[in-house]
Amino acid sequence: MSSSVRRKGKPGKGGGKGSSKGGRGSRSHTNKAHGGGSSSSGGGGGNRKASSRIWDDGDDFCIFDTSRRSSRPSNSSGNKGETRPKWKPKAKVPLQTLHMTSENQEKVKALLRDLQEQDADAGSERDVSGEEEDDDPECCDDERYWPAGQEPSLVPDSDPWEYTDSGPLEPHIPELPVSPFATQKLSRYGFHIERCQAALRICDGDLGAALEHLLTQCFSETFGERMRLSEAAGHINLDECVEQRQEEALALKSICGEKFIERIHNRVWTIGLELEYLTSKFCKSKQKESATNVQDTSLETCKFYLKGNCKFGSKCKFKHEVPPNQIVGRAERIVDDSHLNAHEDTSFLYELEIRFSKEHKYPYQAPLVAFYSTNENLPLACRLHISEFLYGKALTFSKTSEPVVYSLITLLEEESEIVKLLTKTHHKFSVPPVNFLPVPSGTKINNPAHRKPVIPNNSCVSNQIPEVERESELEEEADEDEGPASVIVENESYVNLKKKISRRYDWQAKLVHAENSKICKQFRIKQASRQFQSILQERQSLPAWEERETILKLLSKHQVVVISGMTGCGKTTQIPQFILDNSLNGPPEKVANIICTQPRRISAISVAERVAKERAERVGQTVGYQIRLESVKSSATRLLYCTTGVLLRRLEGDSTLQGVTHVIVDEVHERTEESDFLLLVLKDILLQRPTLQVILMSATLNAELFSEYFSSCPVITIPGRAFPVDHFFLEDAIAVTRYVLQDGSPYMRSMKQIAREKLKARRNRTAFEEVEEDLRLSLHFQDEDSVKDAMPDQQLDFKQLLARYKGVSKSVIKTMSVMDFEKVNLELIEALLEWIVDGKHSYPPGAILVFLPGLAEIKMLYEQLQSNSLFNNRRSQRCVIHPLHSSLSSEEQQAVFVKPPIGITKIIISTNIAETSITIDDVVYVIDSGKMKEKRYDASKGMESLEDTFVSQANALQRKGRAGRVASGVCFHLFTSHHYRHHLLKQQLPEIQRVPLEQLCLRIKILDMFSTHNLQSVFSRLIEPPHADSLRASKIRLRDLGALTPDEILTPLGYHLASLPVDVRIGKLMLFGSIFRCLDPALTIAACLAFKSPFVSPWDKKEEANQKKLEFAFANSDYLALLRAYKGWQLNTKEGVRASSNYCRQNFLSGRVLQEMASLKRQFTELLSDIGFVKEGLRAREIEKRAQGGDGVLDATGEEANSNAENHKLISAMLCAALYPNVVQVKTPEGKFQKTSTGAVRMQPKSAELKFATKNDGYVHIHPSSVNYQVRHFDSPYLLYHEKIKTSRVFIRDCSMVSVYPLVLFGGGQVNVQLQRGEFVVSLDDGWIRFVAASHQVAELVKELRGELDHLLQDKIKTPSIDLCNCPRGSRIISMIVKLVTTQ
Repeated sequence: MSSSVRRKGKPGKGGGKGSSKGGRGSRSHTNKAHGGGSSSSGGGGGNRKASSRIWDDGDDFCIFDTSRRSSRPSNSSGNKGETRPKWKPKAKVPLQTLHMTSENQEKVKALLRDLQEQDADAGSERDVSGEEEDDDPECCDDERYWPAGQEPSLVPDSDPWEYTDSGPLEPHIPELPVSPFATQKLSRYGFHIERCQAALRICDGDLGAALEHLLTQCFSETFGERMRLSEAAGHINLDECVEQRQEEALALKSICGEKFIERIHNRVWTIGLELEYLTSKFCKSKQKESATNVQDTSLETCKFYLKGNCKFGSKCKFKHEVPPNQIVGRAERIVDDSHLNAHEDTSFLYELEIRFSKEHKYPYQAPLVAFYSTNENLPLACRLHISEFLYGKALTFSKTSEPVVYSLITLLEEESEIVKLLTKTHHKFSVPPVNFLPVPSGTKINNPAHRKPVIPNNSCVSNQIPEVERESELEEEADEDEGPASVIVENESYVNLKKKISRRYDWQAKLVHAENSKICKQFRIKQASRQFQSILQERQSLPAWEERETILKLLSKHQVVVISGMTGCGKTTQIPQFILDNSLNGPPEKVANIICTQPRRISAISVAERVAKERAERVGQTVGYQIRLESVKSSATRLLYCTTGVLLRRLEGDSTLQGVTHVIVDEVHERTEESDFLLLVLKDILLQRPTLQVILMSATLNAELFSEYFSSCPVITIPGRAFPVDHFFLEDAIAVTRYVLQDGSPYMRSMKQIAREKLKARRNRTAFEEVEEDLRLSLHFQDEDSVKDAMPDQQLDFKQLLARYKGVSKSVIKTMSVMDFEKVNLELIEALLEWIVDGKHSYPPGAILVFLPGLAEIKMLYEQLQSNSLFNNRRSQRCVIHPLHSSLSSEEQQAVFVKPPIGITKIIISTNIAETSITIDDVVYVIDSGKMKEKRYDASKGMESLEDTFVSQANALQRKGRAGRVASGVCFHLFTSHHYRHHLLKQQLPEIQRVPLEQLCLRIKILDMFSTHNLQSVFSRLIEPPHADSLRASKIRLRDLGALTPDEILTPLGYHLASLPVDVRIGKLMLFGSIFRCLDPALTIAACLAFKSPFVSPWDKKEEANQKKLEFAFANSDYLALLRAYKGWQLNTKEGVRASSNYCRQNFLSGRVLQEMASLKRQFTELLSDIGFVKEGLRAREIEKRAQGGDGVLDATGEEANSNAENHKLISAMLCAALYPNVVQVKTPEGKFQKTSTGAVRMQPKSAELKFATKNDGYVHIHPSSVNYQVRHFDSPYLLYHEKIKTSRVFIRDCSMVSVYPLVLFGGGQVNVQLQRGEFVVSLDDGWIRFVAASHQVAELVKELRGELDHLLQDKIKTPSIDLCNCPRGSRIISMIVKLVTTQ
């Protein structure tokens, strides 16, 4: 809740004026509390008319009458529109009472009273200091331009001809003092100081209004009728004009960088200029210049003028100007607008200022143009002549409706045009007015409709007069609006993050051209070296070299080119070099600056190092790389390899990629969410930058799709250079290794699984196929050829497999018939490795590359091999094993490229990271597990997850190709040949069509180029858009979380969630855990939600496992049970590996899952550190190294960030903030009573009698694996859940009871207070969740406190560096919230 709409009255006492007369049935206590007029029947308040909806003045909740929402069913017309559930349950939700102890009530009242008094004090201080905080929200955006909701009589909003013939103005009201600082500021636009004073008095000291008044008077005398708005322009839609203006602002930002500042959104722009020709022309000293006017220099400065109230005005014999070494006090800032101040970081001698009125029709109407200079030697008349010249050009451009600002900047930078104006040293408005009455101090423009009311605030007037003591302050302080603290906040604020980014990528042409000259010279020298020539010969042997001239020729004619090439053709390393080398042989100003994106960070690093080696230089010179948190580049880097995410992050501050000549998107066929989005962004940039060129590189598949997306651009196909590769399938692998499944093997299908597969096969058959199958079985004529290709191997028995795989031995078929094909068989992989290393075959020696789905499988295989004497090197060193996955450091990843000594076999165990881009030259053998981790959208969770899925045929071919780089190779696919031919997809589904879109929605909104666009319109332009329903669901989830407004505007929370590459609900849990100092438990739960539960439940020990899980149960929460289990594992981990393993075995926990959770926690900590929510500089690898057992997060983040880590009620509240609106109502049956000797006693219902209902899905059931499955009574009738599962029924798997206060304070978008049958009901959002307040005061206090909390959280999220627990305001609110959540 912003301070501009916060209630000023005391809590519970009514906040504003209003009539005591309510409508029918009004209650006196209601009127008292709400400023009068509120009633249950629609009474009016204050001067508002009576209605069915009464808003409390200055607050954001309303009290509805009983006809709006009734607490019981009714047949009245008011309830006809309401959607009612189809069922009519006997069970009901007990309405909880919102209690607050009298002690807590007094504390909350005192807190709110103090906060509101602080706001009032801050408001009065702002009035004095001239900052633009005003209670009228309509005025806030205009920064004191139109106070009190009315506009001063400024020409842009009215007819300029009202001023043309105005004669001398008569003074009507007493004189108001004018700030000398404002006068001096205004005079720098070229107006004489007396004209400045008069304009400031007319506009009540409003500097912006005074400037527009003077400019309009000046221009109207020169241009007259030309200033009128044409009839055609008058009919133009204002929204269209605003949109064009915003697009121009984005373009100017990217062109001018920090020089362009939008002082007021859509109203005032300034562009800093460095006009050296003006500075050099007017470089005479002040003494020489002043010699021409002895009379002026001999005069002293009027001391009454400095105080702001010289009654002699123009007739005063002393000077009316501020000496250059004189500083005015901070109190004078009331007449200054913050947008007219020099920028805090940069100050320019010259500025071009563009001003638009509220209803301005630019570019169909010329804006007001002003030339501002702090160069005291530049004559005032020259400044005005320059302004008039520029305004004349603006009028010309407005006739053709063209944007004019960049053209004006160009005109100012061209010396020839402006120098002509410098000869004109006289201007009417740069000298005192001829017939000007002395001191027309209180004069107003004679138009009451436009008159600006005088604010009766004596303190404001008196504070405009500077005190003598203040004149000794430093000059820099006078030019700043804020103190040092506010500058720090500004720099760290999320709003200014883009400024930092844009400053980082500011392209300075002069420096670049100088650097280019050096690079060209060094390249010519390098070309003659032996090392370069020898490497060049190797490069020329690659297939890509043969297409070099064709590629360069096409690039000279086309803006976009698609290059399709097989693995091994050299496209990734060579094509960027072709472009760079070609440009280095030309002039320095034409040297290319290339960005080449890679899907993974290891690809970016390894390719950059390879290319640098080919160019006989170190990485970081002309070739560099940049990944998240690691950058190796310099000012000489002209070929940068980076991840797709890094380029998208750069686009947040550099929307047109200034200075970049070529963007190469590599491995575009992978169709990741980021690469598809990048193509859309580049398509937009190409329209703005015709000189930018885009090259898309992919495997041979689907090249035409990308060509069509970019207007049928040309496609070049490069043949591959792969050696022949023999590829075998599962049946072959079992045969060569003679692998046999042992009884009890984890890779054997259970009988239950076989039965389930048969049932699944039966369900998949149509009715006709079912009859046909039954007929065959009954007549016993099922022959060997009757097995259909559509049936997967998993559903076949021994005889059917024998019929399908003719020629395969029965022993192999027997093994296949009992094997679980869904699991990655690590035993078979180990057997294959033994067969390869033993060398009892005809294939040459070489490295072995094993593809596994994820990190957990890599660790399992690695440890399994360590227990095998052939691989553990305890007796003799025959093998060296390297894991390869994205979470390894860059140094560890580079180890896979090192060739081992002769006689030692290198084994690389990798995820699909090694499938593309990475080239390990000595690989001869590939073992493909056939599985990969793929992002999937789980509708039951409403969030994305990484699932194990079969690879596509395209993936299988890529993996096979890894073996044939330097010699003939071998590839073993661990799926059957039939599965490959009939069941693998040809290509994976594009990621954007199988993942939730929340993250992409946020990324779209964070980019300036799309921030004002409708999400649907952006998504519709993607190469293959996702389903509209998926986008709609994502927008709803973002609104529920508070990341996106209903108007699709990004909130500060949304900004930070966009910076966290995790599901948005997990991101919110992490942020709130950090804010409320329960970081470690929040990260533990977040890691579990992002991965999976560590609790395991074996088929044969299900009951025992459930019982062990119940031992961890606490506070009716599966998540708190998980926390207890995880803490126990951490403690045992510190005692050693054996203790940890025993703990997991005894408590039915998965050690692999717990290790994965620990790894995720460290990564989450790094992400929070990166955006400023925990201490800076925390890195996951460093945390892991320093950890003394456990995950190391608690020690790394410190006690302060975890001071509330043991407060389980607060942790539940954080879960509420993250998981809402995933809430279940617990409905209890009608009470049953049992007779006893003391009377009838109410019986507790059985767990099966409880009903659980969600808002949209009706009744659900608690999953048997939950700790709440057998619970008969819940203290609160609301449960939070994470995921829904639909099997025979709809289940919620993990859930956690949540009490009243967390729901009211952290759940829902808006809290409403509703009067029903004499009771005050507090409801969330649309009233599905409701509570009865113990009293009206409690309802008021909770509502107000919720508003304060929302406001505080917004501040924290805007500025992460604020420590809420240490700042006075934040610490009191947080402490109060924690106390209510914990004690009530």
